[in-house]
Parts: sequence; structure tokens; C-alpha cells
Amino acid sequence: MALVVVLVAGATAGLVVVARRRRAAPHPAPPASRHPAPPGDAGDPAGRGPEPLLGWPTSEDLERYDRPEGGAPIARLLDGLPRIERPRGRKARRWAAALAALGLLVLASQLLENAVFRPQAGTASGRAAYAGDHAEPCLPAAGCPAAGNLVPSGRAAYTGAYAEPALPSADPVTGVPVAQPPLPSRDPACALRKTGSTTPAVRPVSRRVTAAVNRQWRRMERWLKAHAPRTYASLNGPAGHVLLAKAEARLGRRIPDSLRASLLRHDGARGPAAFRFSSSYEIMGARELVSSWPEACELGGGIPFAYDSDFGDYLVTNSTTGGVGSADWEMPYAEDEWSSYYALLKSTADALAEGGPVGGSVPVVREGVLEWK
Repeated sequence: MALVVVLVAGATAGLVVVARRRRAAPHPAPPASRHPAPPGDAGDPAGRGPEPLLGWPTSEDLERYDRPEGGAPIARLLDGLPRIERPRGRKARRWAAALAALGLLVLASQLLENAVFRPQAGTASGRAAYAGDHAEPCLPAAGCPAAGNLVPSGRAAYTGAYAEPALPSADPVTGVPVAQPPLPSRDPACALRKTGSTTPAVRPVSRRVTAAVNRQWRRMERWLKAHAPRTYASLNGPAGHVLLAKAEARLGRRIPDSLRASLLRHDGARGPAAFRFSSSYEIMGARELVSSWPEACELGGGIPFAYDSDFGDYLVTNSTTGGVGSADWEMPYAEDEWSSYYALLKSTADALAEGGPVGGSVPVVREGVLEWK
């Protein structure tokens, strides 16, 4: 800041010195006429010279051709433009110097702020820091958390955020080991079934349900392609019928037809721009659905199909009633927010097409990515 003050003071002093020198400089005498008077004009009382001589212009010739370079049209155009004149008077010059000094001060303070608060190289923030969480889907068998996310979720995230601090393994004073309470066991009903060597039978999906689901997906695809191309590109291709049959066998219960029809069109999404339901539930594929089942089952038994990595929440559908609701460790699944998966799909398509809310959030697009606010 001291350097900035010195620079501003020096610039102001320089402006004042230059203004004083200009004010004290003598004014030059007006230049003489650029046209020499022809011989004999000075002694002509009538203002007219003698008869024109070869090589010497008369007064009428000088008046006729005495015009600015470029011709009269350009001269008239320049005369019509406003002229920038120097500020007259001591007060005007002081105001001009003060404004110049203020501009230099603002510029210097901005440069100083950029130099001091510039982010360090190699650090990530915002979307860039979150992008790694969705690089590739991952299964628990490979040592990855549920739903293919690198962020702690579910019971682990809830325990670390809300539970009481863990008891120390040894007394800090005596060093005697302290017995730890046993962790609660998982519900056996939420364990994944073994499919065996036989291929499960494929259940057909109703044509009426398939047509209705595909109609809503086409509406959303057209909107995403026109307004959020990065999210449109994140949609995966269709899942296979056999894959869905194996998923039902692992869960030990049926997946509602509207959710199966949706997976047969888009088997989830990928990347940081992945398609999400309101407000931040990223849709999952069939494999992520199976890997997330044990955790989501303990929240009420719903089949998960979308996951919020920020809070460890799930969107689940009831395999008996077909209703859809949210579930997390703080507020387990209790009631349906939508009557079916198809109802959620249609309300999302309506919100994209009309800009209205769904689930209390409205769609917005940032850098080609669909978000919900």
C-alpha cells in the first residue's frame, strides 16, 4: 500500500508540474500568411494589384483556392464534430488531476488484490474438485463405496457427521484397553441373493408402460440436446434384459415396470455432468442399483435408482406400491412423494419444457450442464 501511495503521489505531482509549465510558457506569435503577396499589391489603394503576371496568383485566385486539404465537404464535416478542449481554469485542472489520480489508485489496488489473493496452483475447488467423484462407476467388490462415488456416504457418512464420538481404544491416562461396543449388524433381509449358475427368466415389460416412459425420455432428450448438451452426452445406452433379470434375482424382489423401461432406454449416466433428478439425485444404472441395495434397504426397503453424493441420500421406489420417495439415515423412507417412477419422470419433463418447479427446485443450465436450484 505504501508503494501505491508513492506512485499516486508522484503521478499527481507530475501532472501539476506539467500544467504549470504549460501555463508559464510564452504564446507564440501568429504565423505569417502562407501566400506571399505579389509585387505591387502593397501599394494598390483599391486592394487590387496590377494586371496578373504569369506565375503570380492574384487575390481572387488565392481566395478561390484557399481551402483545407481534402476539400470543403471534409472541412464542413470536421467543423460539425465536437471538439475536445483543455480544461480552463485552475479548478478544472485540479479536478482532472484528481480523477486521474483516483483512477490510478483503483488500478493499483486491483493489481495488489490479485497478487495477494491469487489461488495457489494445484488446488481445486467447486465443480473441478467434485468432478473426480464421478469419473467411472465402481462396485463395492472393487473396494469402492456404494453408487460409484468416492465420497463417504450412507451409514459411514451419517456416523461421522451426527453420531457420538467414538470411544478411545485405550484409556489416555492408564493405557488400559477399553472394551468397544459391538456395531449393529445388517438386516439379513437386505443381503444380496446369489443367482447361481442358471440364468434368471426375463420378465417382459408392458408395451404401454414402455411407450409412456420413452415418450417422456424423448421430451427430456430434446430439451437437453438443445440447452444442456453436456448432460445430454452423459446419458448411457440401454441396459440389457438379462442384466435386469439378474438384478431382480440379486435383490430378491421385482423392479417396477416404469423403472425397468427407463433402464432399458438409459442405463444411468456418467461423468460430472450426469443427468440428475431434482434436486441433486444422479440417476444410477442397473449395476449401481444392485450395489446400493443393502444400504438403501436398511432405510425402509425401497429399491434405489438415484443417489445424492453430497448427503448420502437415495431416491427409492417401493417394489409393492410403486411409489417414489427419498431416504437417508436421518429420515428413513416413510412416504411416497410421487405415485410412481413414471410420475417423477413426467414431472421432470414438464419442468424442463415449461421451466416450472419439481420437488421444490427449478432447472437451470450452467456451461451446458443441467442443475436444479
